[in-house]
Amino acid sequence: MLSYLYAFCQFLTKGIKKGRPNATLLCGNSIIYMAKEKLSNDRKREIALDLYLNTDKSQKEICEIIGWTEKTFTSNKDKGDWELLKGASTITAQNIIGKLYLKLEAIVNDNKLDADALSKVAKAIEMLSNKKVTLSQHINCAKEFTTWAFGIKPELAKEINKLQSMFITERASHA
Repeated sequence: MLSYLYAFCQFLTKGIKKGRPNATLLCGNSIIYMAKEKLSNDRKREIALDLYLNTDKSQKEICEIIGWTEKTFTSNKDKGDWELLKGASTITAQNIIGKLYLKLEAIVNDNKLDADALSKVAKAIEMLSNKKVTLSQHINCAKEFTTWAFGIKPELAKEINKLQSMFITERASHA
C-alpha cells in the first residue's frame, strides 16, 4: 500500500512543480491540498513530518515541496525529535522478533546444535513478545487507525491524527 501511495505522491508532486494550482498531494495518511493559498508554518511542519516519516523523500525534496530551506527543515527536525520518531516507527519489536526467528532457524539447522545460543535467542524472543507497548507500536497503531478513520470521516481523522501526534511526541520525550 505504501508503495502505491508513494508512487501517487511522486506523480502529484510533479504536477505541483509544473505549476498546477490545485494539485493534490497524497502522502502517508493524509491528503494535502497544495493550492494557491499560503500554508501556515504549523501546517508546513505537519506536512514535512508526514513526508519525512512516511516516504523515502530526501530532505532536499521535502524542502522543495514545502517551500523551506534545508536549514529550516533541520531546525524543525531537531526541535521535534523527528529522527527519534522515524527510528521508533521502523525498528519495531515485531521486526526484531522476525530476525530472531531467522537466527533461531539457522541455529536449529546447524549440524552442531548450540543449546546455549538456542536458549539465548528463545529468551530474547520471549522477552520482546511480553514487553509492554513500545513507542513504535503506538506509532504503527496510530497510522493504521488514522488510515481506517480517514475512509469514514476525513475531517475527524485529521483532528484525531493531531492528537495522536501530540500523544506520541509526549511518549517519545519520556522514553
